[in-house]
Amino acid sequence: MTAARALLALWVLAYHLDLHLAFPLLRPWVKRGYLGVDGFFILSGCVLAHRYPSLGLRPRDVLLFWWRRLVRLYPVHLTLLLLLGGWFLLAEAAGVAPHQAGRASGREFFLQLLMLNGWGASQGWSWNYPSWSVSTEWAGYLAFPLLLSLVSGFGVRIAALGSLVLWAALGAVALLSPAGLNLTYAGALWRFFPEFLAGMAIAIMLPAMGQRNAALAGLVGLMVATLGILAGTPDSAADAVAVGGIFLCLLSLAANRNRVLGRVPGLTALGGLSYCAYMSYAPVELAFARLWRHAGLDPSRHAW
Repeated sequence: MTAARALLALWVLAYHLDLHLAFPLLRPWVKRGYLGVDGFFILSGCVLAHRYPSLGLRPRDVLLFWWRRLVRLYPVHLTLLLLLGGWFLLAEAAGVAPHQAGRASGREFFLQLLMLNGWGASQGWSWNYPSWSVSTEWAGYLAFPLLLSLVSGFGVRIAALGSLVLWAALGAVALLSPAGLNLTYAGALWRFFPEFLAGMAIAIMLPAMGQRNAALAGLVGLMVATLGILAGTPDSAADAVAVGGIFLCLLSLAANRNRVLGRVPGLTALGGLSYCAYMSYAPVELAFARLWRHAGLDPSRHAW
């Protein structure tokens, strides 16, 4: 699953680079790279439900779980936020105005400091903007003990039926949204929780998944994901179809005892680094943008 995370991270990276470079190859897939984050959300629910199958609601156990999740998320998040804040203060002291003043407000800094910027309170892309997904994940971590207590008694059939219901709910979100499932600050939680719960359903279904069923789920998943990506436009209701295919692919990979992706050299290591790489995108982009402006290069004419 760590190797799968690497592929999802590369998909998201390709999407962000494509915003500047307009890759001609695999264009329909690259333009839907924001769906890699949906894969992260499904993976998160699956891994947590597999790792903590009997967490319970005892205050001590819940607090320990939250602490472990916070220690995993917050150091990288805080380091990059403080880095950007330090850059802003140095630039201000040197008399260099920010390119977009609204992206450096005190209110947005405070929201990111508390990891609340993905809960609908933020007004837009500011500071370390990829952290909206970290904020959304944190909401899932806070809710996980209660969600697990609600689904822990479900059998395989109920989990499978629940996955279909969650897929339908995700389709409704994509249909009602003008951005499909490309929801970040304003509607991220509507996108997140159906996928997080679907990931928990994968963990419930795993014991009943034989190798033949796993292979079939993967094949169908690839077909459904391809249909959703090729048959619909970006930021449309077809996003939910593609995410259904991603769900089946992740179910297949989780149930495959041969660790197909894990055998690809370097992929597991890249998956382990994917969170830090994802969170570091904004400072790298900011540094390069400032460098190009200083050199007098117009990005619209020099995309690379």
